[in-house]
Amino acid sequence: MKKIAYVMLLIVLFVFASCQQDEPTIITCADDEILVNGICEKVVIKTDFEKTFDAMDGIDNYTLIVSIQQFATIYEIELKVDHEKSSFFMDGKSEFYQKNGTQVDHYFPVGEGYRKETVSQPSQGQPFHFLSDLEASWFQEVSGKYFLKAEYNDDVALFFQGEFPGSTVSNLELIVGQTYFDQLIFNVTVGEVMYRFTMTLSAIGQTDVTLPLV
Repeated sequence: MKKIAYVMLLIVLFVFASCQQDEPTIITCADDEILVNGICEKVVIKTDFEKTFDAMDGIDNYTLIVSIQQFATIYEIELKVDHEKSSFFMDGKSEFYQKNGTQVDHYFPVGEGYRKETVSQPSQGQPFHFLSDLEASWFQEVSGKYFLKAEYNDDVALFFQGEFPGSTVSNLELIVGQTYFDQLIFNVTVGEVMYRFTMTLSAIGQTDVTLPLV
């Protein structure tokens, strides 16, 4: 009996010891955090406006119409980008470009046809590249409209310094659609002359550029 009682005592002590193991640590995260691999990580919840900027990042197929108004005169430029190919239409004439490694094949009109030349790729990248450089935090919402904060006007103005040295940018309004930018409207002032720019994006992912025969 003593031996049985001794064995039972050992069993009871073993079971009791097992029950006394440390309970698992319960980690409680804040309301704006989730538990990932035992660590609380902040959940970044983006607004629809911020998601539009993410969608614009790296797009390489679109059509951009640029309308430039100076007093009563309106100029219009059409830019089409189709991955490695692009076209530039103004004053009834079209020019075409195709990236070729570190160089660009430039197709330009000559008489009734086109001629091709190979040139170095511009260091600034594709035209109007600043579209992809804009950030949601640069804008403030006013009555459902989005305007560029004044402290970021110079960032956009840098793009125009080549053609318009000393120019300034003001009153930039961004109009967004369900997925991408729809329009940018802003003023570029050079000296005492102000140009009103309206840039309209369309055919994103559906633009086709066909290079001319040479």
